Amino acid sequence: MSQGPQTESKHAHALEALRRSICLATPDEDMVLHETALTAEFGMSRTPIRQILQRLAYERLVETRSGVGTAVVPLRPENRARDALVHKGILEAVLLLDLPKLSITQHSDILAISGLASLAGEDDRDLQYDIRSRLHALMSALIPDPILRDAFSASYWRIVRWQMSDLAADAPAAAEALRGLVRHLASYEAQNSIDLFNRVIEAEKLQGSC
Repeated sequence: MSQGPQTESKHAHALEALRRSICLATPDEDMVLHETALTAEFGMSRTPIRQILQRLAYERLVETRSGVGTAVVPLRPENRARDALVHKGILEAVLLLDLPKLSITQHSDILAISGLASLAGEDDRDLQYDIRSRLHALMSALIPDPILRDAFSASYWRIVRWQMSDLAADAPAAAEALRGLVRHLASYEAQNSIDLFNRVIEAEKLQGSC
């Protein structure tokens, strides 16, 4: 039996809310997610909550610890280069596909994201996260293969955690890195998906993320 629109909306809301909390948490914050508390917070049964936690585990944002439960995966510096390499490899794999042309709406989204980035202050963590979330929605919608789209999303959110940890460590540099990324995307000339993904790879390479 398929889920109704309201159920799917609640599921998506809870997933995004938890993902946001994890990405915005300070790197040294020890977060444990309790199923009982989450069912009460989001008004959902244990089954969809467990599905959400499984999705977050796939994205390597949480892990199951014996005697503890579901805990947020700590950011270990030795894993950063690996996470960046995996993300770059997935972006390059996307370029092997027959990507669709950008619609007028998607082109407008890029310009809107650029406008938001110009307004983002150094301490505005929520807005900076929102910009990265909107960029994820734009890019994932352009990936026609569902398996690769899923892999892209998983690697993307790991990179976002690193970027948000940079924001906690050096807000001016991290904020400028985001503005630089978005400026690079918004200045594309071909206005197609291939150019967009190439510019993401170029920008992240220049910033040392890949």
